[in-house]
Amino acid sequence: MTKIHTLAAAVALSLAAISVQAADIQMYGRVDAGLRYTNYHDSSKDDSFGLQAGNRAHNRIGLNIREDLGNGLQAKVYLENGFTIDDGDMDTSGQLFNRRSILALKGGFGEVGMGRMGTVQSTVAPYSMGLIKWDPFATSYSQASIGSTFANTSRVNNAITWQSPSMAGWRLGATYSMGDSSDEIGDEYEAYADHDHTLALATDYQNENLYLSLTYAHVAYGNVENGEMTNDGNLFGFGGWWRFMPQSKVYFGAQYQKHWDSAAGLGLSDMQNHTLWTYKKNDEGKEVADKPTEALAGGYDGYSLLLGGTYEFGQNKLLASVQYFDGELANASEYDYNFLVFGTAWEYKLAKTVWFYVAATHSIDGGKISNAKFDDEGSRQAATEVMTGINWNF
Repeated sequence: MTKIHTLAAAVALSLAAISVQAADIQMYGRVDAGLRYTNYHDSSKDDSFGLQAGNRAHNRIGLNIREDLGNGLQAKVYLENGFTIDDGDMDTSGQLFNRRSILALKGGFGEVGMGRMGTVQSTVAPYSMGLIKWDPFATSYSQASIGSTFANTSRVNNAITWQSPSMAGWRLGATYSMGDSSDEIGDEYEAYADHDHTLALATDYQNENLYLSLTYAHVAYGNVENGEMTNDGNLFGFGGWWRFMPQSKVYFGAQYQKHWDSAAGLGLSDMQNHTLWTYKKNDEGKEVADKPTEALAGGYDGYSLLLGGTYEFGQNKLLASVQYFDGELANASEYDYNFLVFGTAWEYKLAKTVWFYVAATHSIDGGKISNAKFDDEGSRQAATEVMTGINWNF
């Protein structure tokens, strides 16, 4: 009997080993650390200099898991957490996989993923067909990132994404969020309506020397988290890259936003205590901003443009771009804002996945909003930055 039990245990262990081996598990990460000096153009804010975790790439660690199910089907899992290398903290307290947590099924229909993810319009992998593809810096180097001037749907929770297989270089993609908040949606319609719901659509084309994509995003703002918003937000974008010689690419992008809750790095919360508003005393004798509610209720309108390029030779890579935003509060167009950013970088490949880099950005802002303080510290976005460090992908 003992032999039978031993044999059964050995068979069970063998089957378990076979099951584990059937899944392809890839662990990966990025570790980046360096120095950054920032000179703010607003004299009310002091310059800064110090260790910066994530100049070229935000620090992260993740798992990609894949298993063949037969008949051309695959089950996939994407898990990724961000952290800061200077102190080892996770990006979000109490949230293990803040960057992505996706369960997906892939087959002849394409891929369907469910969970927390970036939309097909966003700067966020693995399903992005939009902004990150138009950016020579691929969202690196602080203000050089396309996110400095382009509106972004970023990451959403409770989401479903479908991405079609490539057909002669063409693909389609769609993302819909059942509720962008991390809170539970609940069973009641009112609870569902209280959340932001994002719809993103995209189509792209790619061959060896050309990438083009067209994107659209719509956010139905909920009644709780963005109670001041009375209009749904919309984004329309087009961009891509062209390899006009083997070692060089030109990148380009254009986007129009309507009733969006942010613009060129400014959210509606930045306007809550803006010094452009007049102030009055409330019933408790405290001074509060006397701002017209309708001025913030419509969010921001505006357009963004980007032109950049890369050039590679030997172990070296040069990057440069210029990007521009021009817009205003949708319901108070006299409150206008424009933001211009120049970026450049030199990367040197020390090893296959290790880079040394030096980068710099210079930004200029204008318009009525730029003439006042954005927060209690009196900071403005316009600045000159210089950064250097080492990035290792593993």
